[in-house]
Amino acid sequence: MQPPFFQSMTQRSVLKLPNNARVAVWVVMNIEHFTFGKQGTAIQPDLNSYPEIANYGWRDYGNRVGIWRLFDLFAELEIPVTAAVNGEIGTLSPEIIAAMQQHHWEVMAHGLNNSKGHSGMDREAEIEIIDKTLSLLEEATGKTPKGWLTPGLSVTESTFELLYSAGIVYTADWVNDDQPYWYDLPNGRLLAIPYSLETNDITLCLNNRFSGAEFAQAIEDQFDQLWLDGESQGRVMTISLHPFIVGQPLRFKYLKQCLLHIKNQPNTWLTTGEGIYEWMTETTGVKTTQYEEDNE
Repeated sequence: MQPPFFQSMTQRSVLKLPNNARVAVWVVMNIEHFTFGKQGTAIQPDLNSYPEIANYGWRDYGNRVGIWRLFDLFAELEIPVTAAVNGEIGTLSPEIIAAMQQHHWEVMAHGLNNSKGHSGMDREAEIEIIDKTLSLLEEATGKTPKGWLTPGLSVTESTFELLYSAGIVYTADWVNDDQPYWYDLPNGRLLAIPYSLETNDITLCLNNRFSGAEFAQAIEDQFDQLWLDGESQGRVMTISLHPFIVGQPLRFKYLKQCLLHIKNQPNTWLTTGEGIYEWMTETTGVKTTQYEEDNE
């Protein structure tokens, strides 16, 4: 696997977003299943006995309670959402899938579960995981996801080639830009839509231990600077969220505060990963898959 082609922001053609927007904002809600008995994202990593139920229960709160607050909030604010969904959610939590469809959230594939990344997998095992993930989500939703985010950004040398071969057209695995770009592969290309480890509730709330107010301020500060930058060169901002973090009562009003700040700013395009992909293909004329080229 090669790194993406390097091109500094100053050497690019001007990127014009729809309707003269300065910033495209996409919210990625990670809806995940963690296998009981295995370690995962932790709010108190020192609680590591076996079976370890404290951090498991804290994560489980997101799908039992937190996500339902978030469905109501995003419906109230009329902000679109891209949900990064583990394949196992399709069978284990059909009520969440049904609610996502009711609220018109885009489903982006997020691996089979969040207890194991792809790193270290052999090629055949990874093909099986990708195919199973897409099959489970298609069964649950009636639609094959167009996008992919690898659990923990833990990829192999083959991940992107295999995603392309499976029909995926965009990836959120790269966190190295403020603009989408075409990621070239030996067998084709994917659109790399910027994800973020900065405007991410795991980084801000768990690693940095920001309060709810500090979390909201960080999101607003990121947006404000990108909005200023976007006067001359369009930008993309990701807000990376998890129901077991921002779905907690103590952070909820602050999430609403920063989302309202963004929504109320003019020249802002609130969209989804699929929306960005469709706009980029229309703008550049680039098709990512052979299927798309054959069916123009």
